[in-house]
Amino acid sequence: MKKLKVAVVGTGWVSGEHMAAYIQNPNCQLVAVCGRTKESAENKLKEYGFSAKIYTDYKEMLEKEEIDIVSICTPNNLHPEETIIAAEYKKHILIEKPVALNEDDLNKMLEAVRKNNVKTLVSFVLHWNPLLMTIDKLLKDDTIGHIYYGEVDYFHGIGPWYKQYTWNIKKDIGGSSLLSAGCHAVDALLWFMNKKAVEVFSYSTRSKNPDFREYEYDPTSVTLIRFEDGSIGKVASSLDCKTPYIFNIEL
Repeated sequence: MKKLKVAVVGTGWVSGEHMAAYIQNPNCQLVAVCGRTKESAENKLKEYGFSAKIYTDYKEMLEKEEIDIVSICTPNNLHPEETIIAAEYKKHILIEKPVALNEDDLNKMLEAVRKNNVKTLVSFVLHWNPLLMTIDKLLKDDTIGHIYYGEVDYFHGIGPWYKQYTWNIKKDIGGSSLLSAGCHAVDALLWFMNKKAVEVFSYSTRSKNPDFREYEYDPTSVTLIRFEDGSIGKVASSLDCKTPYIFNIEL
C-alpha cells in the first residue's frame, strides 16, 4: 500500500501529537512541517526526534511538496483560511477543533471542501477514548435504553501555565469557553443523544481568581439544549477552575 504523505501546519503542543501519530502509523509519512518561523519548526521536530522538510510559507509548501493530507494545528482563527487553501490544492484535511469561530467561516469551508471533493475530519479525539467508545456501544445495543436527559461537562483550568494561554484568552482567537475547549463536551453530548437540537440557550460567568483575569470572554458557561423529541441536555464548560481535568458524563 502506498504511504500517505502528510504535512503538519503549526508548531504548538498539539502539532507534536499529530506528528507522533503519523510517525507511528505505517501507512503515513511525515514529509513537511510549516511554522511561523524556521526555528519553531526545527525545535518541534527536534523535541520529538522527527525529520521533515521545513517551511514558513504555507502555499509554497503545498506547491512544492507531494502531499496527500494536511493537518491544521494552528490557532483557531486561522483554521478557515488554511482549510480553504488546502482544499483548493486538492489536499485531504485533518482540522483541529474548533473548526471555525463563526457560522459564516464554517459555511465557506464546507463549500470549499465539497467543491474540491476532498475529505475532512475534525480532531475530536475522544471518539477513540475507551470510556466513550464503551458508552456508544451500550447505547447502540440498547443496554441503557431511551435517553431523555444527557449531561457532559468539561472542566480544565487553562491559565498562564498552559502553552496556548497567550492566544486562547483572546476573543478573536479563542472565541469562547465552548469553542476553545468545551466543544469536546458538546460533541460528546450530541454523539450520545443522536438527535437534532431545536433550541439552545447559554449563560456565562467568570471567577475572581487573578490567574484568569486576562480572558477577554467569560471562561465558564452553562448551555442547555432541547432536542426534537423533547429530551434535554446540558453542557458546562469551565476554563477558569483550579481543578484537575474533569470530563463528567451523565445519561
